[in-house]
Amino acid sequence: MTIVNLTFRLSNRFDFPQLVELENLVWNTDTAPAEIYWHSAEEYAKHCPEGSQLLAVFGDRVCGYFSYRIPTPLDSNKHVAELALAVHPDFQGQGVANELMKAGEDWMKRLGKKKLSLRVMATNPKAVRFYEKYGFIKQGLLVNEFYIDGSYVDDIMMYKMLDD
Repeated sequence: MTIVNLTFRLSNRFDFPQLVELENLVWNTDTAPAEIYWHSAEEYAKHCPEGSQLLAVFGDRVCGYFSYRIPTPLDSNKHVAELALAVHPDFQGQGVANELMKAGEDWMKRLGKKKLSLRVMATNPKAVRFYEKYGFIKQGLLVNEFYIDGSYVDDIMMYKMLDD
């Protein structure tokens, strides 16, 4: 099932309480090298300022986000965007991630990005399959990159070139 009437817009400070809730729910040791937990909207704002995330919104609810960072400060690397994508558990399985990926790629093209990259832990095969469905290719494997809950976990590096 796909949610109809999703809108996409850049984040603002009024979204921060919902984004804190979303991040505190989705980033755990299965999806990230360490649990991410924000204590307040103010703390979150220091990490993700207004306008730094493309939000999928249904009514007044933030369903998910697509965000990016430039991997290095080098001018020669500014064509690359390292992305992060998250969907609130209440909206998972409803097509939000699909729509976010499409809208996020359009956003990156408008910003002049040529390559999207990401890292996903091997303990998250659902995410790996999702990214492969959208044309991401495995470009590297960091073997035993993390030690989480008594086990070593590989980190998969993926990329996708954006069409002009």
